[in-house]
Amino acid sequence: MIRRFLHMVDIYYKPSPHSHSRRLRLIDPSALFYPKDKEDALPLDRAAAAVEDARLPPTTMAFRPLGTPGTSTVLWMDMMRRNDDKIVTVDQTGRGILYDPATHIVRALPAMTTPKFCTLSLAVGNDLYVMEMTPHPDSDERPKRSFEVLIHCDERRKSGIRKEEGDDCFWRPLPPPPYVHAAGYRGLGAGEICGYAVVADSHILISTLTYGTYSFDMASAAWTKAGDWKLPFRGHAEFVPKHGLWFGLSAADDGTLGAWGLSSTVQQQQQPPLVAHGGCNGFTLPKAHASHVVHLGAGNLCVAKLFFMVFQREIYNSVFDWDQRDFAMLTGVEVVRGRGDKLHIIKHKSCRYTFGEHYTPASVL
Repeated sequence: MIRRFLHMVDIYYKPSPHSHSRRLRLIDPSALFYPKDKEDALPLDRAAAAVEDARLPPTTMAFRPLGTPGTSTVLWMDMMRRNDDKIVTVDQTGRGILYDPATHIVRALPAMTTPKFCTLSLAVGNDLYVMEMTPHPDSDERPKRSFEVLIHCDERRKSGIRKEEGDDCFWRPLPPPPYVHAAGYRGLGAGEICGYAVVADSHILISTLTYGTYSFDMASAAWTKAGDWKLPFRGHAEFVPKHGLWFGLSAADDGTLGAWGLSSTVQQQQQPPLVAHGGCNGFTLPKAHASHVVHLGAGNLCVAKLFFMVFQREIYNSVFDWDQRDFAMLTGVEVVRGRGDKLHIIKHKSCRYTFGEHYTPASVL
């Protein structure tokens, strides 16, 4: 079953005071795919998809971080999606809210153990794992808590923790990956996470630029090193149950969508991922600052590219100025099996969304 909506998050930069808000828009993913009666005419593994300019949907909900008057604290927010389609939003202080797009109900969440900046998030069941892209070591004097999980109340009851009235979630701090304790570790650059994925709803795999790949066992909350190699994809790789494979954008070429098998990486330590498909190219965009692969269900994917273009405009008498315009390109992708169980990645339509002044796309959930 294909997802009913995609969530597009954009940032509205307010010139004064210096702050910004997050705005949520709902995108119908069916617009990215050709009708069933036209699919037979689509060539397999084609390199280009039709591009259509689409109207940006109206804002469904806006979120604004709370600041303290008279302080210079940078105000920002992070938005993440759980598997139940609810949106978790946290601000620079770690305060959080839970938004249900189906009912438009907003409710408070417990605050994070420690505020985080520039994070990755992974939904597993109804839980949400959140880690800073550049983890920090923990210590008794200065606990950074770079890694936490937002646990649903059902898990709380199993663990025997008393549920507070009106609160069905809680944050549990988790140990950071062990490479943060390496001699000379500085984090930024070498320790930054460049690829990550969930395997079998039991393990999290992360790759770094320098320290190799690590596996986190969710049941024991223990880390092990999988190898000195790096995962072959950039950012998050999405698991597609229909094919038992993980799909993501290649680490070697951000314009290529590939497929890999990760199960053996967890089951047999020191085993790099198995290549299941050489990749479908044609997703390269100039000045792209973010890329996302989103699983829509039923073997369908959305490849989202967020990018900008600079335009020259004449003010008067051959005096020119420069304008930057931000865009989001969403492409529908279908994964099918052909003769001999051969895997095919088929591109459908691409929809280009244009953002106005003071707006920029941040993510697609």
